[in-house]
Amino acid sequence: MFITAAIFFALNGITFGSWAARLPDVVRDLGLTPGTLGAALFCISLGALASMQLTGQWCARAGAKRVGMIAVATFAVTLPLPALAGNLPELCFALFFFGMASGAANVAANSLGVEVEARAKRPVMSTLHAVFSLGGLAGSTAGGLLAAFFPATLHLSSIALLSVLTCGWLATVIDKVAEPRRERSAHRSQGRHARTRDGAVPFEPVGRPIISVNLLPPDAVRVLPGRITSGLTVILALGAIAACSSFAEGAMGDWGALHLREDLHVSPGLAAAGYALFSLAMAAGRLAGHRLITRLGDTQVLLAGTLLAATGTLTTALSPSLPLALSGFLLVGVGLANVFPLAIGRAGLLRGAKGVGLASTIAYLGPLAGPPLIGLVAGQAGLRTALAGVSLLVLAATGLSLAVAEQVPSALSVAARLRAFQARYEQARAAVSSARGRVTPVRLAEESTS
Repeated sequence: MFITAAIFFALNGITFGSWAARLPDVVRDLGLTPGTLGAALFCISLGALASMQLTGQWCARAGAKRVGMIAVATFAVTLPLPALAGNLPELCFALFFFGMASGAANVAANSLGVEVEARAKRPVMSTLHAVFSLGGLAGSTAGGLLAAFFPATLHLSSIALLSVLTCGWLATVIDKVAEPRRERSAHRSQGRHARTRDGAVPFEPVGRPIISVNLLPPDAVRVLPGRITSGLTVILALGAIAACSSFAEGAMGDWGALHLREDLHVSPGLAAAGYALFSLAMAAGRLAGHRLITRLGDTQVLLAGTLLAATGTLTTALSPSLPLALSGFLLVGVGLANVFPLAIGRAGLLRGAKGVGLASTIAYLGPLAGPPLIGLVAGQAGLRTALAGVSLLVLAATGLSLAVAEQVPSALSVAARLRAFQARYEQARAAVSSARGRVTPVRLAEESTS
């Protein structure tokens, strides 16, 4: 099931990366201004908001895997719609449906990822989100290369067809692959129970440590020490940090390629390289996220990440040359890679599922308000100024991170949870090694006497 979830995340990343690469072509064909583009992009957020809750309920009834196949394929089908629009109203309608499909596909993929993580008892969500970023890298790179040779409609339709065919292939083979595995698992389970009944010492292998921030503890902290008496203010601050992160991430995806095309006057292929490098850096940062958090701690990762992202955003916005601007994309990707999941994860540690829900709701204000605000500022002062302003918002997340660190003790951090899981894992490994040493001589003795 992990492979299925990874394919869902990869296809979603490819679809969004392809859209980010061809967005400047849509802007050019329709003659959009920054203000009208911001209004059109706002429709994506509205569409996603309309579908997310319904998709979550659908996944609960029909299963995330089945819903994911439909939602991911539908997301791909809507990809060519913006390129087919002939005017602004048609573009808004197309982007609304594109956003609805995007929200449904993301919810279904994340729901399946949560199921995989719960069954595997090990962290997989960071890896899956890294796969999404790698998909964005592939989609934006291919989009930049093909932009010089093929119109946006043909390119995006081809990506949609490939995604639909992949989902169709998954629908035909997944049950055939999963059924033999379930049977083998059942046989192994019966064998273990039989050996236990015969009096032999059972041996259970220990897998990777459970160190995911998505595997929340059953006990939620109700009152936090410090200058405040309720954890609500901290949850709101963590949600605001996540909102600033998603705001900046959306700015790179929606406006980054357009900025390189319009302000630095680069070719379509080089313009797509910005989002490609951003995705590559974010994937690398997410793959290394658990180790960084365990070694450095929550506050240090949040501070370093937001400062790097603010520096990268400012560099991208104000750079007069392409190499310097591309280095800014890299800095933003590395900086933002762990800010959002760390903020949401810490909210879960403090208040359980309610904390995650409240912080996630606040976090969605970032992509919801981002397009119209950036479009408004860009229309009045230019896109460079609008993107430079994003760095101020990321710096606000730096200040909020410091405020959270003052109010919440380090014992209630994601890093502390990860270290505790790591310690349990090492203890379990030592216990297994000791059990092996005791079981092997007994088995050898039995074999020699028989």
